[in-house]
Amino acid sequence: MTPNCVLKIIFLFIFSTSSFVAQNKSADLITIWENPKNPDSTRFNAINKFYLNNSFEQPDSILKITNYHYNLAKEKRALIEMTYSLSQKYRAYYTKGDIKKAMQALEENYVLTKKLNDNKALTIIYSNMGNIYGEQGKYQEAVRYFNKTLKYFQENKIEKSEAAVLNNLGIIYFYMGNTDLALKHYKRSLLLYKKNKLEARAGTVQLNIGSVYFKQKKNKEAIKQAEGAIKTLLPFNDRYSLADCYFLLAQSYKELNNIDKAKLYLGKSIEIDDEFGNNSRIIERQSFKASLNFDTDINLATKQAEEVLKLVKDDTANELKVGIYNLLYKCYKKQNKIELSLAMHEKYAKYNDSLAKENYNLAVMEEAIQKEYKEKLQVNNSKNTQKTYGIIAFCTLLISFGLIYYRKTVIENRKKRDELLEEIEKLKSKDVNNLVVNPNEFELVRDKIEQSIDRKLNDTDWNVLNILLKEPDISNKEIAEKAFMSVDGIGSSLRRMYLYFDIKESKYKKISLITEAIKASSK
Repeated sequence: MTPNCVLKIIFLFIFSTSSFVAQNKSADLITIWENPKNPDSTRFNAINKFYLNNSFEQPDSILKITNYHYNLAKEKRALIEMTYSLSQKYRAYYTKGDIKKAMQALEENYVLTKKLNDNKALTIIYSNMGNIYGEQGKYQEAVRYFNKTLKYFQENKIEKSEAAVLNNLGIIYFYMGNTDLALKHYKRSLLLYKKNKLEARAGTVQLNIGSVYFKQKKNKEAIKQAEGAIKTLLPFNDRYSLADCYFLLAQSYKELNNIDKAKLYLGKSIEIDDEFGNNSRIIERQSFKASLNFDTDINLATKQAEEVLKLVKDDTANELKVGIYNLLYKCYKKQNKIELSLAMHEKYAKYNDSLAKENYNLAVMEEAIQKEYKEKLQVNNSKNTQKTYGIIAFCTLLISFGLIYYRKTVIENRKKRDELLEEIEKLKSKDVNNLVVNPNEFELVRDKIEQSIDRKLNDTDWNVLNILLKEPDISNKEIAEKAFMSVDGIGSSLRRMYLYFDIKESKYKKISLITEAIKASSK
């Protein structure tokens, strides 16, 4: 995720954005709500107008006002206004990227809204909880909440909220890598927003569609969608989404090797993002900025990447950590700073468990598909039985293909491993310059290996290589037992040598490593 383009979910407003018109300046609105002589309804309307005008531009100011709003509403025993203030607090924290506090505001809002017996308002809170779970990577929970709210909005023909949930589901599918399913939901959402003349939200969905095209490497289509979204969003002061549009343009132009335009639009994105103080967005944008300078000014790129690293926290998304550690690894390697590059490579490896991520995404997708069709099954009548059986059959077929693909992959991997082991035996038995007489007595030549990799091997690394010579597919634990070392020490030794020998094979690295060592010894 360079980091993938991070999309932000459209917020569901408890009150309609058409209820207020921005006619007063902020100062005038403050004067109105701070005047106790004004009717309560006038004061509350002034606060809500300020929210409408500034929600996506001044989250810090919004947070201060939500406290005033909540206390005023509590004093006046205006329960619904208390829920409004909490919904705005959630949105402000969400915009700033403080997911924990955003969820706290939602949970508090849920308790108050239950007292109102307002099913629509409760459903909106459920949907916003889905937003939070999506941000946390808890996709199964997010899909459950979205499907639950989608059913309510469809049954009650609330098309504006239905469109928002469809967009949110599209985002979840996008995160999971199913761009086709994401695009399908985005397009359904866009149609409903246009039908209801909600241009600002339609513009945000158009941005999301552009991100799908970027993911599919259709960069010109992505640019077209981003430019259209900017044109739509500019009149609505949605700077948060505009920043995403500019970043999408920067990414797309980089892929087209137009670095000047990439830097131009990245600068516009960063200028806006700095206003919000969202640490994750800043890390993503600044990492991308450093990557743009990698080929032309490695010292500048390294300096910029090191500044980004200072922003990384324990709760920073693993995807962002992988991006910055990988970039610094490449920077240090290019500068021949071996120890630093090794340190960054170890950090990169720690967060880059791609196999686990793929398995997790597969499980989530299966859950999402089953949940989606289960909801459809519940609302269909007996006339649709044949159709639902077809859906079940399709899902079964899909899972079957997945199992077949998995089995095929395992067989191919085993075949590749056997081929690599066979290659090792051939290399060991090959008589090169009369160095080898008996394949069982083949010995590695330390001097030749060190000359090949242009560096000295320490005793630990040399010991590990000789153990691998006898058992190329041995586990790290078994190597540790034979070498009388810890498993962590063996892992560190192997990672160093993968770098020394430039081993890129991800599945059978130890076999590839000893293969290269044998080749070097045989020269």
